[in-house]
This record gives sequence, structure tokens and C-alpha cells, in this order.
Amino acid sequence: MKEVKKDLAEVLSEKLGVEISEDDIERPEPEHGDFAYPVMQAASELGENPRQLAEETAGELESSDIVNSVDVAGPGYLNFNLKQKIFAERILEVLEDDSFGFEEKDEKALVEFSCPNLAKPMHIGHVRNNCIGDSLQRIMRFVGYDVTSENYIGDWGTKHGQVIYAYRKWGSKEEFDEKPMEHMYSLYVKFHDEADEEDKKKAREWSKKIEEGDEEAVRIWNMFREATIDYSQEEYERMGIEFDRVTGESVVADEAQKVVDEGLEQGVFEEDEDGSVYVDFESEKFPSTVVKRDDGATLYLTRDVANIRKREREGFDYNFYIVANEQDLHFQQLFDLAGRFGITDIHSEHISYGMLRLQEGSMSSSKGNVIRLSEILDKAVEKASEVEHRDVNNAEEVGLGAVKYANLSVSRPKDIEFDWDEVLDFEGDSGPYLQYTNVRAKSILRESDKEGELSGEFEKEEYRLLKKLSQFPEKVGEAARGREPAKIANYLSELCEEFNSFYHSCQVIGVEEKTEKRRLKLVEEFVNVSDEGLELLGIEPLEDM
Repeated sequence: MKEVKKDLAEVLSEKLGVEISEDDIERPEPEHGDFAYPVMQAASELGENPRQLAEETAGELESSDIVNSVDVAGPGYLNFNLKQKIFAERILEVLEDDSFGFEEKDEKALVEFSCPNLAKPMHIGHVRNNCIGDSLQRIMRFVGYDVTSENYIGDWGTKHGQVIYAYRKWGSKEEFDEKPMEHMYSLYVKFHDEADEEDKKKAREWSKKIEEGDEEAVRIWNMFREATIDYSQEEYERMGIEFDRVTGESVVADEAQKVVDEGLEQGVFEEDEDGSVYVDFESEKFPSTVVKRDDGATLYLTRDVANIRKREREGFDYNFYIVANEQDLHFQQLFDLAGRFGITDIHSEHISYGMLRLQEGSMSSSKGNVIRLSEILDKAVEKASEVEHRDVNNAEEVGLGAVKYANLSVSRPKDIEFDWDEVLDFEGDSGPYLQYTNVRAKSILRESDKEGELSGEFEKEEYRLLKKLSQFPEKVGEAARGREPAKIANYLSELCEEFNSFYHSCQVIGVEEKTEKRRLKLVEEFVNVSDEGLELLGIEPLEDM
């Protein structure tokens, strides 16, 4: 924890005569001590033998107000055991602070995620995106950023002319009113399956009509846009996801045209013989890329440049895109272009992640080739209700928690292969395991009418749990800095293991009063930390299971 590390760093700086920061203080394995410091760097600055310097320093540090004992290990590691009472008091100060020691930052961050396309349902590709994006917006708020979460709808471009044309040729207002998304998506599929060259030509004309503001084209486009947002909102509510604003590519369509004109004037873009406009990155890494087609339509790269500029004008310091790694090249090109246009007052970052794959044969779509987000969630809830030897009365919350944890506990760059048995394992590294352990702790608190209080000497399992609890703010900070929810997910799994070890070896209710109060306090703090940690992952903490 930050405060204890800071105190240790000050003591070490004074004893060694070199500047040591809290970041230099490490967390060793529990059996080696509470904290550790590698003396090698200081020894190098002082021109001394690391092991000898460590041994000399260890003797002096044992007289410190906060250090109980110091061991020297290896070539020059100092392993500290702190005075338990002081350590416990410092930990409680942080854990019982609503902000867990984090302070508000004077920095605005925009987190863009989900971003479904007009007239298309969210699919398996949105599962991990929604989980990571929602968790990161929660984490960034928690550590003090002024966060705006944005759902940036893919509502502009040629494909929307296709679905409008298909609606006018094959569509039905009655079917649309009854099941808007089903009807829109069926028209999208029908166009791609059956459209001939004449159909494609007319679809391009309807795309042009949208851009030109044709009344009928805009009416249908608005109808489809609202239906897409309404449909998606039902799934966001189910997943517990909230956005601060919903926008779309259409918002910056006019600005994108200005970007093209400006780019031509400044020599950033070049015009081809057919009238299309492209950018030559003059790099082996980036191929030349069209930014405006020969029919005058801008592309989403151009619109993204316009959108970064818009966000810079809005005063955002950070601009985070949660998008799969298959778009890595796009964002490298985008950020290169933004720099060429002098958009430098905002830090844009692509928070990339690997793909989610289902085990072969574990699931098939009932509505075509694409497995929908809703089908994944339904399957998870169904599986949760069928778990053997478990009377699950919160199947919805448990199923969704299982999906979220499975997507967040794996480091972002890695691909995930979804195994339903592992995802819903109540005994292993899973969302249900975290929820169940959290509920187990709450049931202990309900059994007692006493207030917890840290008094007396800690037993081994008690102190191990206390030390693991103390790591929570650090892990949240690491998750924020690395844009990596897995830091919190994996920490919670370790914390639950530690709690269950404590639970099986330390009776809480009905023991000597001081011991009972001390153990109750540990249970209270476990509930506090695990509740908060689950919330940061977007997983609902439960009262019973």
C-alpha cells in the first residue's frame, strides 16, 4: 500500500543516504515478508558491496517505528516484516476510505466502446468489447479521471444505403414495427445474398441521398438508427452497462469532408485520376489508403480523424478506443494522420484485445451464421441454472458474471477459447467462484451481532488475508495504468483463495471475544474489497446464491 511504502522509502533514504521512492519498494511472496527492497541499485550508487550494505542497513532498520524485523536474502534483498498493529491501522485507513486513497484528477478521459452498426444486432465480437470497455470506464472513474463513456454507432456509409434500398424493395412496415432488428437484419442479409448489379447501383444512389439530406432517405435512416439504438439498449441494460452519450459517424460526416479538403490543401492527401483521394504514408508499415472514394463518399478513417479533432475541441485529455486487435493497422494509420493534422493536445490510445472463440460444437446460432451477443448471454444463464449440485436462484446474475469474468481475467492481447464448464465452475477461477465466496462472507456477518475490531495478535491465516486485502488499491492502480482489467480479476481470484483458506482454518463465530471481533473485522473488509472489485469488473455482488 502506498502510505506504508512511502514510509519505508523515507526510512531507507535516511539510512542509506540515497533517494529512494515508494516505487522502489516491492511486494515479495508472503513467506518472505511484508515488503522488500533490492539494495543493489543503492550499492551501485554508493560504490559498496550489495550484500554487505544490506546487512549493515538491516541492523539499523530494526529500530524503526514501523519495522518489526528485517532479513537479508540473496545478493542484497532486504525483506521487511512490519509491526502488525501499525500495518493493520494503515491498511484500515485506506480500506475504510470510500475512495481507497485515490484522489480526483483534473483530467478528462473519453472511453469509446461497443459501437454496433446500424441495422445489425450485436454479435460474439461485442462480448469482450462490452466487458472490457465497461470495466475500464469504471476503473478510470474509480482512480479519479473525469470519464465520459461513448457509444459511437456505425451509422454512416454505403452499407446503409443498401439496407434502405432493400427495405424499399422487399421490406414491410408491419414486420418492422413488430420486430425491428429482425426485419432490418434479414433485409441486410437478403441484399447481400440476392442483389444484382442494378440493385447495387440503386443502393449507392440511396447512400448518396442520405448524404445529400433527401427527405425520404433521411426518414428511413432515422427510423433504422433509433430502432438499432433501442434494440442495443435492452442488451446494455441486461449487462448493466451505461453510456454517458450515444453518438455516431453521422455526427462528424460534414467535418470529415472538411478534413479531406484541408488535407488536399496541405499536401497530406493526394487526388487520383478517378477523383478518389488517398494518403501515401510513405512507409513500408502503412500501405497507401483511400480516404474519399471516387463517388465522393468519405471513409471511416477520415471520419475518425474528424472525430479526434472534435474530442480535442471538447477538452478531453485522453481518447481511448476499445477495439479488437484486427483493427491495429487502422489505429496506427489514424494516429499518424491525426499528428499530420496537428491534433496533438489529446492523447489517443487504441486499447486492443484478442478474439473470443467458442469451443467447436459448444454452440450454434439459431439466427444465421453469426452468433449473437444475446445468444451468448442466454446460453450462460441457461448453463448457470443447470449447474450440478447447485441450487442457483440468481442464474441471470451468475451467468452474466461468468461471461464477464471469463472475458476479463485473461490478459487483453490474448485470444480466449470459451469453455462453458470452466466458465461456470463454482470451485475454480471463475465469476461464480468470486460471487459465491463473497456471499459466503456475507452469510458470516449475518450470523453475528458483534462489530468487528482489529485487536490482539494476528494468527498466520488472518495476517495473510490482511496482507492480501492491502494490495487492492495497488492492483486497481496497475489496472488503470495498464488499461488491464485482468489485474483486478486475477487479484480477486487470489483474494478469494486466501479468504477460503482463512474460512476453513479460522472459526469466526463462537470463539473468544477478541478473536471473534478481529476475525469479523477481516470478514467485513473482505466483503468491502470484494464488493468493490466485482463492481469494477461489472459483475453484480449478490446477497445469496
